[in-house]
Amino acid sequence: MPLSKEDYLSIFDEISEGRSLRSALAKKGCGFSMFYDGLKNSKELTEQYAHARSCMAESSFEAILSAVNRVESGQLGYNEGRIIIDTYKWIAARMKPTVYAEKTSLLGDANGNTPTEITVRWASKPVELKHVNEENPQEFLKG
Repeated sequence: MPLSKEDYLSIFDEISEGRSLRSALAKKGCGFSMFYDGLKNSKELTEQYAHARSCMAESSFEAILSAVNRVESGQLGYNEGRIIIDTYKWIAARMKPTVYAEKTSLLGDANGNTPTEITVRWASKPVELKHVNEENPQEFLKG
């Protein structure tokens, strides 16, 4: 028997609260194939599922704050808290990378800032790239 729209909304609520798709489907007595078959036929449900997954990242952020508070109050040890926080950070970064992923790049950041100098190392001898003098670029070509 296919899932009803109310079943899908209930599953999406579970996911939005931070629960896994597997546990939400188990509550409904449904398998993955039945769930995804219903999504395949409805653009609206697919968009709602994507939104629920995005909300899952937000619930991970809330769990991080909760873990921090538990460490600060002494209810949770430092190492245990670190493991929990790192796990939720990893989940949030995968669910909503544009917001929660760490931004590291050699090509620059979102504001257009780029590195001004790069050192290239071949074997054990470093080679530094020259800067181009904007007023006299021919100097660079002379060597």
